[in-house]
Amino acid sequence: MSEKSLNMEMGNLVCRFGDKKVLLDLAEEVVIPCFFDEQLVRHFDKTSYFFHEVSIVMLTEGENEKVVGISGRFIKDTTLEREQIYEKEKGLIKDTEYMRSSPSAIFLLILNNHRLVYVQETRDAPSKESFRSTLLNFLNIKHKQYIENEYERLKMIHIENQDKPRITKSELYELNPKPKLELISLTSEDSIEEFVKKYSILKTIEISLSDRNDETDNDPFFEELQKRKDAMESTTSVVKHSNIKGLNKDKVINEISEATAQGNQIVKLNGIDSDGDILRGNNEKFQLRKPIQNLHAKPQRAANELYNSFIGLAADGLVKIPKTSEKAKAIINSLVQRLF
Repeated sequence: MSEKSLNMEMGNLVCRFGDKKVLLDLAEEVVIPCFFDEQLVRHFDKTSYFFHEVSIVMLTEGENEKVVGISGRFIKDTTLEREQIYEKEKGLIKDTEYMRSSPSAIFLLILNNHRLVYVQETRDAPSKESFRSTLLNFLNIKHKQYIENEYERLKMIHIENQDKPRITKSELYELNPKPKLELISLTSEDSIEEFVKKYSILKTIEISLSDRNDETDNDPFFEELQKRKDAMESTTSVVKHSNIKGLNKDKVINEISEATAQGNQIVKLNGIDSDGDILRGNNEKFQLRKPIQNLHAKPQRAANELYNSFIGLAADGLVKIPKTSEKAKAIINSLVQRLF
């Protein structure tokens, strides 16, 4: 177990394949293979990102709903370089040295509700945004492979039975569009209030409606806006409040809390702090963090600890968990039958 006190962060992982399919719809074909294919590595300059020690874990086995997750370690493998050092007698001296470094984070992706629980284990551990961009890179690779395999499978069916229509790759991409992936940090009302109070003048609050998984929003105002966004097939929908003399900060705190409770909206703030400097903020600035002690070093063992902490936050009203749709329950039950 890690004896350090670490911080647990959470986010809503919104994965969509076009307008009709979400993460679970292509879980076995595209999503899960992204985590288990050890050949997948994202390279960026001198740094590589990859998943390690990944497992499918059963988190609860209730009669009404089984909860399944993917746990593992996300590693940033890099080379640190120094160019010079300071010595008291000589001053700055050119001195080039290289050192290998592989900071990491433990993650738990809860498949039922697409919530990501994330713990940075080390200094300079990869961020949640690095996790998102790496996973998106892998999703694109696995999605392309899925289209290629599906095309070959359907082509063979057509050859064996000419009455079956021949499907083109373009048609397959229309049925299964390329993935889009967002990771929206879950927020804390206390953190929101603390950050908003830093403003001397809060000039603008902008709330962008993101795409969602197959869930509804607990707040009726934003649920109605989401429905209108979807009905109009809007790619960008924004609610904006502005006042150059300053918005009512107490009302803003309440608005942000309602907007970000489920991790379905992205918030941006703009204004001036007490020193007269420009101050900008977003979900990352007031995200919910929970200290966690003695987290098990093995991701598979740590998964249940992280899930129990997440459920504890929900029980305390700090996190809102959307109700799992019947379609999602059916997919999860099917996964359980095949994987456990």
